[in-house]
Amino acid sequence: MHRFVAASCLFLVLGLLAPVAGRLSASELRTMGNRHFEILGLDLRSVSQMNELSIFTVEIAERYLEGDGLAYPIPILVSLRPEPFAEFTGDYQIRVNERAAVQVDIRWEASLELRTAILALSEAPLTQYAIFNYGREADENIPAWTVAALAEETLIGLRSSWFLDSVSNTREKPLPELAAVLEPRLADRDSAAAFGYWLNLSLKSGGVDRATIRRLFQMALAGMEVDQALTAALQPTAAELEPIDSEVWWQERMVALLRREYEVVESMEETRVWLAAISSFDAPIEIEGEVVELNLRSLWKHRDTDALRELVEARYEILRLRMLRANPAYFNAAQSLGSLFEILLGDGPSHRFIHALAIFLSDMEDAKAMQQAIETILDS
Repeated sequence: MHRFVAASCLFLVLGLLAPVAGRLSASELRTMGNRHFEILGLDLRSVSQMNELSIFTVEIAERYLEGDGLAYPIPILVSLRPEPFAEFTGDYQIRVNERAAVQVDIRWEASLELRTAILALSEAPLTQYAIFNYGREADENIPAWTVAALAEETLIGLRSSWFLDSVSNTREKPLPELAAVLEPRLADRDSAAAFGYWLNLSLKSGGVDRATIRRLFQMALAGMEVDQALTAALQPTAAELEPIDSEVWWQERMVALLRREYEVVESMEETRVWLAAISSFDAPIEIEGEVVELNLRSLWKHRDTDALRELVEARYEILRLRMLRANPAYFNAAQSLGSLFEILLGDGPSHRFIHALAIFLSDMEDAKAMQQAIETILDS
């Protein structure tokens, strides 16, 4: 099946190039594919690098999108076009062909920036997701902030040092109103939409849970207004507390995030080792006069003992303090470990602990796989 799709993509791109390059033959094209993309170009190294980047981009997108919703049967065709085959304006264009097949044409020149390539690879799966899940015309209503958020998170995941650059660049810009970030569509994207990454970061750092952030992201791709749902997500659970205005929240969160002095973000390996250590309970601990061997799964049994609670509380505090230095590739794992600690220190039922443990272990495995993929990209 995959070979058939690849061959179909090959003949499609040959047909599209034929008007400007009758001399181009199939033997001159290089192709490589994965679950979501088919990459075509004239240089095998370029095709391979874009293939790896596309895989990584989808791994980031899966933080916000449902896997089934990304499973469109026709892969996204990415055509790397050097001159004179790039008959379009700008660095790239995205088209929707027959059977709602998404195609990305990228002007493949030495001057092309990685940020631009990532932007194209981010816009494409969001376009496909919107069409596949919300209808043929849904791509016309994709908010620009969703693409900016995915692209920036992907870039920072590739090189954590770019986060400091993003902080510096954002500090120099006037802070737009929240509505100005949420409203522009792709066709009308402007500088305000580029704050999409900071909107996501504000939600995460403000304590909004991951499921809610995913829901807001998918509502946006469905063309729905998210301002009311976002405002509802910000409200305190205690009835006696004052309601929160979303615009005030946005301004205050951004001031807090941009005033903060960030240390150099850790490498992926540093964060992996740190999370592995802080989540390890291999060392024996004395509980009620008995030396007990612990692991993550056995924590629940001893959750009410003072010795274990003190240990978990200390680690939870360290986790919260160090989160800002953690590599973004491991952010989900760090966040889910924090949720696990919260449940241990609370009084919820055991099934919540089991669920949180499964999420943390899954997030760690996903992050390790992502780290390996990134290192492959950077080493190529």
